[in-house]
Amino acid sequence: MRLKDRVAVVTGAGAGIGRAIASLFAREGAAVAMFDVNQETLRQSSAAIEAAGGKCLPIHGDVADSASVSAAIETTVQRFGGVDILVANAGVAIGGSVVDMDETAWTRILDVNLGGVYRMSHYGIPHLIRRGGGSIINLTSTQALRGYAGWSGYAATKGAILALSRQIASEYSANGIRCNSIAPGAVDTPMNAGVFAAADDPEAERALWAARTPLRRLGQAEDIARAALFLASDESDWVTGTCMVVDGGQLAG
Repeated sequence: MRLKDRVAVVTGAGAGIGRAIASLFAREGAAVAMFDVNQETLRQSSAAIEAAGGKCLPIHGDVADSASVSAAIETTVQRFGGVDILVANAGVAIGGSVVDMDETAWTRILDVNLGGVYRMSHYGIPHLIRRGGGSIINLTSTQALRGYAGWSGYAATKGAILALSRQIASEYSANGIRCNSIAPGAVDTPMNAGVFAAADDPEAERALWAARTPLRRLGQAEDIARAALFLASDESDWVTGTCMVVDGGQLAG
């Protein structure tokens, strides 16, 4: 088990990539605090992990709320004795060009996507320091590296996450803390299912996304979870400040 006796906090853990990461970490021996705004999906996901013999702690809350994130970290420490791994995965997808997006939508996507990453590190890093180090994994996107029309706010937050992750790696390496990001491509998640559903022809939109990927399929949440496991484990103990692109060749194509 590559994460035996480690403690991880995963945001957005109720579904999609977050659920896959939490489940894989638990199978690899970690105690996982699962943080999510959706109580029902959180309940289902934590129950599945426990049924498989994993150790987890479901925590309901919103990454846009500082008190909620702070309480989640403190609750994890009280329950499991500390924190070794932070995975900032929670996010929202709000479309629109920079002209089309109103300020309410702009503020919301910044507060959830970028603010959620900030709050996880702000409240979590002191506990990693007390443990003598740890791993921070922030979920960005290929949209941090390449423009796609109609997603200005989303791309802005993901680009900022990439820069913030490098900054954290630089600032806290002396404390034994590694910080990396993962940039998924087109992954078949509940969030992207909502994007497909909003299209005039959802199935054609899904097929188009797959066709634009050189490996000719949408990614699965487990593809991203395996990358997160590598970055959380000792196998990557000389890896920090980098972005792991997991996109089926999307940026190469």
